[in-house]
Amino acid sequence: MADPEADALIRGYAEGYNRFLAEAGPDALPAACRGAAWVTPATPADLRRLLARLAIQASGGRFAEAIATAAPPTATPPGDGPEQQAATDPLTPPPALASNGYALGGDLTADGGGLLLGNPHFPWEGGLRFFALHVTVPGVIDVMGATLAPLPLPAIGFNARLAWTHTVSTSQRFVLHELRLVPGDPTAYLVDGVAERMTARDITIPVRQADGTEATVTRRLWESRFGAVLAMPARGLAWTAETAWAITDPERADTSLATQWLGLGRAGSVAEAEAALIATRGTPWINTLMADADGRAGHADLTSVPPVTDALARACAPSARAGTIAAAARITILAGDRAACAVPGLMPADQMPVRNSRRLFMNANDSYWLSDPATPLTGLPAILGPTDVPQRLRTRMSARQLGELTGRPGPAIAPSDLEAMLFSERNLAADLALDAVLTSCAGQPDLAEACAVLARWDRLSAPASRGAGLFRQIWRRLGADPGRAGGFWSVPFDPAHPFDTPRAPDAHDKGTADLLRGALRQAVADLRAAGLALDAPLSAFQQRGGIALRGGDDAEGMLDNLGLGPLGPGGFDTTAPYGTSWVQLVRWRRLADGTTAPVARGLLTYGQSADPSSPLHTDQTRLYAAGRLFDLPFTAEQIAADPGLTRRVLDLPD
Repeated sequence: MADPEADALIRGYAEGYNRFLAEAGPDALPAACRGAAWVTPATPADLRRLLARLAIQASGGRFAEAIATAAPPTATPPGDGPEQQAATDPLTPPPALASNGYALGGDLTADGGGLLLGNPHFPWEGGLRFFALHVTVPGVIDVMGATLAPLPLPAIGFNARLAWTHTVSTSQRFVLHELRLVPGDPTAYLVDGVAERMTARDITIPVRQADGTEATVTRRLWESRFGAVLAMPARGLAWTAETAWAITDPERADTSLATQWLGLGRAGSVAEAEAALIATRGTPWINTLMADADGRAGHADLTSVPPVTDALARACAPSARAGTIAAAARITILAGDRAACAVPGLMPADQMPVRNSRRLFMNANDSYWLSDPATPLTGLPAILGPTDVPQRLRTRMSARQLGELTGRPGPAIAPSDLEAMLFSERNLAADLALDAVLTSCAGQPDLAEACAVLARWDRLSAPASRGAGLFRQIWRRLGADPGRAGGFWSVPFDPAHPFDTPRAPDAHDKGTADLLRGALRQAVADLRAAGLALDAPLSAFQQRGGIALRGGDDAEGMLDNLGLGPLGPGGFDTTAPYGTSWVQLVRWRRLADGTTAPVARGLLTYGQSADPSSPLHTDQTRLYAAGRLFDLPFTAEQIAADPGLTRRVLDLPD
């Protein structure tokens, strides 16, 4: 059902965008789009399509190529040959979708109110780039934060009584069905023994060719009662004479994103935010962490998960081969030959992880299991995420540093503690493995210099840290997060101690020692080939536009995550980083009239403008390099007192 207020926001966004284009003119646009033929006025329908694309980003959108290239075994997709079969791997989650979120309740904070730190890790360029904004409609909404275009409201933000942030959830937002085809007809399948025909739809679109000319490409898309038909032969999901595959994606027709964030922006408490999330179910692939002025904190994974209980998954188990594929990719595949195995709609909210308290919730892209570190949550359907499994190092570092704050004697937790925690640049991989590296390189003449550099290293990935770049390359050479693999650690994973295990590589074991020495030798060669001294400060390894960046790899357990490309001449590739992007740190103060107002600090690491010629393109990047947030003016008085305030009043069209 359409939401008139959300529709009005989308229409207003389109009108504002079009007004800007008309007033700026094509020559005043940023270089990336200046004079481009594709820069045209937008309609509300255009923006809704972009919002729909955001909604399916981590579900059916990952299978776009597999859907577009799926064809019966006797046919070839129009305009395509076999070489154009989907090259991406949609069974592997996109690596650039991550985040940290911490919500603290009044039992832990210095002032008894809530405290929230939002630290999404998103791309610094492209369509998932955040922009900061403050939306005020007197008597209707007053909310500040950051958003992704074209969402007309903060996606992560705060108001006079509530703050929230998001992290990407481990829940499964889609289900595949294994279709049993009618013998002799690969476009018909059996449901409860009765044949049903797939439906075909041809879509023709204009495509620009390499020489600049335009041609048309036609795709024939196939549908079943279980959803769109797809094919991924490289992953064992080929469309054959016997079997086809269909995807059920609850987000496929979602139009509720603007409504959802309108509800969050208006909520005045964690309880009201939970109610808005449950009523709309418009957070398609993200956890929500919340805190409010009264000292309540909460976590909710109300993502768009199909209603697959463990009992249904057992009753609708697919073939053994499909089950093996599902287990390897950690996805759900159900039998598609029975009507009872269809899963329309969403998992009921009362079967999903939704909790609040006056203590602590956190998430760093592992499942809901340990979102409350003191009280693990189990017993929910497996499709919502794994439990009793090793945690990524960033989750473990989050628990370690928060545990140090909550367990210390003396003062309760203040905002400055969380700000210092984020920018402490502590490297958990070093804490866990550096001693073993040093043991393995002792007495190796060719590694003496590198071993000495690592022995002097402060084990931080701070800009001035010497040895951090060398260790990162060692860790990369060892492979992505060996904490998730067996055989590397001498202390194995223990579900009873998930934040402290696995640990301690055994450098006295010959195999492990050889592995560590080999990675160190490779890293030394890599740095020398890149023209970097082994003891160069980390700032020499990661510069962008002349600014030395802070932060480190996700697999190192760095809270201040900066996902850079491979090491090359002059350092790690910074052309397309992702990681720490919009940061918000929010508490509240009580006013004389009994109301509350947020006290917020924040940072947009890559600057507000995407235009490299703008002074707003790197001003906040310099603050990020220094590890400094700044005060965010929220109230009318704070805004009026801002020395950099400028005003522009726009007349509304007739």
